Amino acid sequence: MIYVSTLIVLLFAGAINSQVQAKTPKALTTSTGKSISYTDTRNRLKRVLRELKEPAWTSKELNRLAKPVHAYLNAFSGRQYDKTLEALRRGDRYRPMLRAKLARSKIPLAFEALPMAESAYRFNAKSRAGARGLWQFMPATARHYDLHVDRKLDERTDPARSSDAAVEYLKFLNRKFGKISVLLSVAAYNAGEGRIAGVVRKSGIKSGKRGYSRVLRYLPKETRGYVPEFLAAALLLKDPVHYGFPVSKQRSYYYVQLREPQSVKKIAQLTKLSLAKVHQLNPELKKFSRTPANNYMLRLPASAALRLDKKLAKNKAKVWKPVTKQISLTSTHRKSRLAKTRSHSYTVYKVNKGNNLGGIAKMFAVPIQELRKRNNIQGNRIHVGQSLLIPGKKKLNRKIYHVRSGDNLGLIAQRLGVPIQHLKFVNGVSDPRRLRPGQKLVYYV
Repeated sequence: MIYVSTLIVLLFAGAINSQVQAKTPKALTTSTGKSISYTDTRNRLKRVLRELKEPAWTSKELNRLAKPVHAYLNAFSGRQYDKTLEALRRGDRYRPMLRAKLARSKIPLAFEALPMAESAYRFNAKSRAGARGLWQFMPATARHYDLHVDRKLDERTDPARSSDAAVEYLKFLNRKFGKISVLLSVAAYNAGEGRIAGVVRKSGIKSGKRGYSRVLRYLPKETRGYVPEFLAAALLLKDPVHYGFPVSKQRSYYYVQLREPQSVKKIAQLTKLSLAKVHQLNPELKKFSRTPANNYMLRLPASAALRLDKKLAKNKAKVWKPVTKQISLTSTHRKSRLAKTRSHSYTVYKVNKGNNLGGIAKMFAVPIQELRKRNNIQGNRIHVGQSLLIPGKKKLNRKIYHVRSGDNLGLIAQRLGVPIQHLKFVNGVSDPRRLRPGQKLVYYV
């Protein structure tokens, strides 16, 4: 299967290469300021491999795998925090269903991380090559596993049907490669079973011998990166709080699997919730008048979910309870209370157009060497949208100002009590005359 991941960016490659080359990778720093050592990653990875029933790894073999896993975790909890948080929130709604299907088929639960690596849990994700859905099925593979694919109906976007197909495909891959290594099934999901079968033959591994590490160096380069990403995602799903992701302290939510598309307004009426509340819990529905796919998973408060289940006709819905503490819908690393480590707390800054590392260091009065260290940056290369941890004695609060009619940058700066250059730099404003009413300006106080 062709692999497309919305979570991987080209910068991951640089991060992974720099980590692999180091003898002992540096500790990663989470959005809460917590430091997680390479040894911690290694130990947690060892437990996951045991759950996958992998044979014993030598210390050297384990290090070879743990280094890229640590690099991916560093990216997930650092520069890719925002995207990862959104993926975890989306994943919350599908994991109860996925776990039930995996458990029934006796497939390790760690495979719930595969859609995170494939599609970041987007039910309608689509690749340039034509793969689609949570599991990124290509049309031919989808049809082979009885999914209907044409212009009018594409069951790859059906979370339940596509997950049934994925489970059958994983059972096939595990039968074929599981005797050597379950991780080869993951590799085959990415590169295709024919290609991995050729790799196994090329490696010369004898029948009955086991171990992914024996085959690793023969795998395609992309697949050698895909397997550590899958393992990093599995570690993250097991303990998101450990890696700095917020868990909701609010009342629990349930998930209603709607067999057929339903009117969003009707759902609001039946659940006695406001339309705004339904959209808040399911923000992707804002652009739809009806739920966009069969077996769509709707997130609702527990009481509303049970109410909807009773109101809809029999067999129209199925209610799922969450399997873990849920990722908060509202908390982010910007709003959460950042833990202090010795003399530092942390502000999270999102890189804007025209920013450079030296300018960011100057704006926050932080040595550029400290910025590199805290964010595991080699040199000065950063990119638009990247989240940087800014150490300081006090945490700065990120605020938003909505431009009013008649405003200009000087007037706004005076009103907010911040320098004009601060507003220009943080918002990537090159021409202060081109402000428009309603425009959002970010500033730090």
